[in-house]
Amino acid sequence: MEIKLILDHLKKETALYKEFIGILQKETENLVNRDFKGLYETVALKEHALKRIESLGTLRAKLIKNGGAALGVRPGAKGEVTLMMVIEALGERRVEIEAERNIIISLIESIKEINKVNSLVVTGSLENINKTLGFLGNFLQTSVYKPSGAFEGFSPKGSRLSEGA
Repeated sequence: MEIKLILDHLKKETALYKEFIGILQKETENLVNRDFKGLYETVALKEHALKRIESLGTLRAKLIKNGGAALGVRPGAKGEVTLMMVIEALGERRVEIEAERNIIISLIESIKEINKVNSLVVTGSLENINKTLGFLGNFLQTSVYKPSGAFEGFSPKGSRLSEGA
């Protein structure tokens, strides 16, 4: 029974990781199209999905611990029972859980790739902004005041200044 719970849980995680990949792809579209409103909405979806992934991870750890105990798996060096330990203890029944595990690993690799692409898009955009600001900075006028507060480049003359106004 514990193994069925683990398998069902892994299938839920697989569906959530696929959903997360869709969100990341939408984020890429928003970045490329400079759709900032859409980007804010997508980031909110991403944060919500990450919280769900975190909660599923916590539940998975409990299910694996219980499943390992039911199979008589001894904890490893760190005192933990891992999914791989449970899979190894299953023998011939391991095929479906191992396949689901491999799908999740593949999805996580896809997530890493999409995150890398999004990071490169953001970095490229920031470089363009910095170049533009540098270019615009060349057109700025020189300052009138020095850091000390004194005038720079011309002497102040005028009726009010001479009167002490």
